[in-house]
Amino acid sequence: MATKLTGIEHNIYRSDGKVHLYRVGGGDPILFIHGVGGNGSTWGKVIDHLSPHFACYVVDMPGFGESDMPGRQYSMEDFADSMLDVLDAAGLEQTTIVGDHTGAILGVILATKHPKRVKNLVFDGLPFWNVDRGRVIWEKFFLPQFTDTTSYSLPVDPLTVWEEEKEKNPTLEKADFELRAKEHKRSRLWGRLSHETATQFDVESASAGISQPTLLIYGEHDALRRGEQRANEGINGSILKVIPGSKGAHATAHSGNPEGFAKEIKAFLQ
Repeated sequence: MATKLTGIEHNIYRSDGKVHLYRVGGGDPILFIHGVGGNGSTWGKVIDHLSPHFACYVVDMPGFGESDMPGRQYSMEDFADSMLDVLDAAGLEQTTIVGDHTGAILGVILATKHPKRVKNLVFDGLPFWNVDRGRVIWEKFFLPQFTDTTSYSLPVDPLTVWEEEKEKNPTLEKADFELRAKEHKRSRLWGRLSHETATQFDVESASAGISQPTLLIYGEHDALRRGEQRANEGINGSILKVIPGSKGAHATAHSGNPEGFAKEIKAFLQ
């Protein structure tokens, strides 16, 4: 179950609205960036293990969690610019970035466009696609999920109820479902737009420019494992780890096995 983060809270005010940030713990800094459809609290159990050793900065991406919803569709570069503003506002000249799925893409952009600001990279389920592969993922995987045509001008994910989700995933805890459902209800259209722009970004080409030490982590059952070997070969000197314990094709390593995930990060950084 995700845990509520406790610590120092900040709001970074930008022209597109505020971005919400937690700071927990002390030591060398780590910036945690969640994926589309989540928010910063999804890192809760990982932070429990890492905050005694590191200063953990946990951000809600624009449009998610406690951050404001921008008034226009964002590109991946727009999201990355918002994370750069977070680093500036927090006074972080250089930090390790831990990114989950879409958050990992933002880590790639920050590391290659602003290399002096990024010390190390840890990616949980980096989507290692180029433009062509991303288009296929969008058309075959994402588009069929958007079946609600009545709520917005574009089809979006349908709202679900606890009983349906519990039947699909018997190990799902109700508190986790309620957390996701609240986020889902607020950001269904924004989530669709963000998934679309993520699949249009050429992760493969951008990743070739990474020079920082990089740890690639994938959950055992994460569907994005289809690109793990290409990612490991495409990012010079990267280390690849697969963590058991995740449930379902979309499960991240940090949600399925937060203790194992944190252990790999500590070993990598220390």
